[in-house]
Amino acid sequence: MKNASNSSDLNEDTGIRGTVFLNDITTVDCAIFDPSKGVLGQSWDVDVTLTGTLGDNGFVFDFGLLKKMVRQVLKSSLDHALIMPINSQAVQFKGMEFRGSEKSEWWHMKSRLSKAGAEGDWEYHSPNGAVFPVRSVAINRPILEQEVVRSLRHRLPQEILSISVTLREEDIDATEATFRYTHGIAGHEGMCQRLFHGHRSRLQVFVGEERRPDLEHYIARDVLGANVHIATPGQFRKGEIATGTRGKTRDPITLGYQASQGYFEATMPAERIFCVERETSIECIAAEIARLVKREENTNERVRVICYEGMSKGAVSEC
Repeated sequence: MKNASNSSDLNEDTGIRGTVFLNDITTVDCAIFDPSKGVLGQSWDVDVTLTGTLGDNGFVFDFGLLKKMVRQVLKSSLDHALIMPINSQAVQFKGMEFRGSEKSEWWHMKSRLSKAGAEGDWEYHSPNGAVFPVRSVAINRPILEQEVVRSLRHRLPQEILSISVTLREEDIDATEATFRYTHGIAGHEGMCQRLFHGHRSRLQVFVGEERRPDLEHYIARDVLGANVHIATPGQFRKGEIATGTRGKTRDPITLGYQASQGYFEATMPAERIFCVERETSIECIAAEIARLVKREENTNERVRVICYEGMSKGAVSEC
């Protein structure tokens, strides 16, 4: 599984060697700033392969320790972060700010949101650590795989001769409706409180007993715009969008809230925001979509929506 794009060859050794792999170690849910598209949600499964000298116990490296190490590296880097290509001219670090003893970062970004060349302005104020900066002009999978390899190298013994990391998207059939979304949950005690973290997700809609792929693609493409940020009425600091709708203009909207990690605030074009009634959890997103389908179809039949939060988890809502 070693290749030039995502592996690191280290010291040669004359001992007995072996290769071990550990797949599906964890899932990374994050946001990425793309200068051509703005902020996007993303989900990956993570696989790691090690080649090294066998120890006296016959191991290359203990699987349990490897899993723990990889999860720690990802938690402090990609996972639930906004990944920023800091060498891009579209990205500007505005500096550090203090709210009392709290240290926060301030970023400004520009994205080209249409073929006509119209630009969108984005800003992000967040507690230290919510942005993961990468020294590149754009973010892609091989670049991030190398970032993880470098972080692991510092933690592994010299007996490990090469490391390979694979970030793997969920294999979704081309006929399935998918969308990318970002959100933040102010009341969450973990990293889900970060305003810009996200997911690549599937969506299923049933009216009565009939599955409706036409409605799935309509919701994902036309209602949510394929790439969207989910917000609640209580998060709006400047501007507003009606519950159950997505903004229609490029006018700047500012969202913000205080969470246990600190104060989060972001400004983005209105057309990238969809407003839900209560919270931005997957349960509330599914419920909002179910109500929307019920209204659009004007039906007395039961509407059931299955909405995924990245991979292998999600919520079901009926109305």
